[in-house]
Amino acid sequence: MSKMFYLLVFGGATSIPVLAFQIHPLQSVRHGAVGTTFADLEGRALHAPKQRLSTRCYSAVDSGHNNKLMAMFAAYATNEAVPSTWNKAVHRFFLGDVGPPLVVISIAGFVYARLQLSAPLSLTDATIFLATIMIWWVQEYFFHRVLLHSPFDWIGKSIHKGHHEKDYFHVSIDPPALLLGWLFTAHLTLKSFMPWHLCLTATIGYAIAGLFYEWSHYIVHTRVRVPAINNDDSSLVGLVSSAAAKLFSQMRDNHVRHHRIDDSYWFAFSISSMDDAFGTNPDIKSLKRGIMKDDM
Repeated sequence: MSKMFYLLVFGGATSIPVLAFQIHPLQSVRHGAVGTTFADLEGRALHAPKQRLSTRCYSAVDSGHNNKLMAMFAAYATNEAVPSTWNKAVHRFFLGDVGPPLVVISIAGFVYARLQLSAPLSLTDATIFLATIMIWWVQEYFFHRVLLHSPFDWIGKSIHKGHHEKDYFHVSIDPPALLLGWLFTAHLTLKSFMPWHLCLTATIGYAIAGLFYEWSHYIVHTRVRVPAINNDDSSLVGLVSSAAAKLFSQMRDNHVRHHRIDDSYWFAFSISSMDDAFGTNPDIKSLKRGIMKDDM
């Protein structure tokens, strides 16, 4: 069963990404003023000091191998306009790119494989599922803070530097090879020490958390606006919509600050409160006063 599963899911899912790096040239849309929220950025309402990126944590990498990889990542981007509506954003992410649909197909394959097993779904499965999602949240924060903004040079840091050097509004979707390589590396790691049925459950949770991050990071770099929040709607749909809009707004404002104010803070993404827990959510007014003082 497992050999056939890998043949169908891994083999099929990785057959397309080999060509995917050649799809689109890179382009982003310029938008000027520094702001602490998306509203400030979009409306140019806040005239703050010149944008300051923390260049102390970046330096050039001269390795030929690294430069080839960076060129590969740079080639995999888009030259169409940055989406400004939800319909266009969803279409671009799931139908205009190779990687996310392949991740969805892979998740469907893992779910199908798990449901075909004789072992019934249990409380252990639920615990493992939730635990792997929380592990992703922690990994996401520390990978961003410790490795992508590390004091030492490596290809991941160099690619992330390129991401910061683009204008804030741009289409940001990781290449299929990275998305699937990361997913199946995690899956094989889990398989090495977990029973098969729990390994599948853990992989599903991990992959869903990863896809949520990929979508969220993409959407906060677009021009899509936060849906209007109706606090008077007490229905289940209204409450869920309100909570989702608040989460999106908080996520975007957090990431705008990371890009436009100081990239040595605000590393969290899926769970913004992790910045509070690890001391990387400073008072914005105090920080901006310090930046203004330094720039005088």
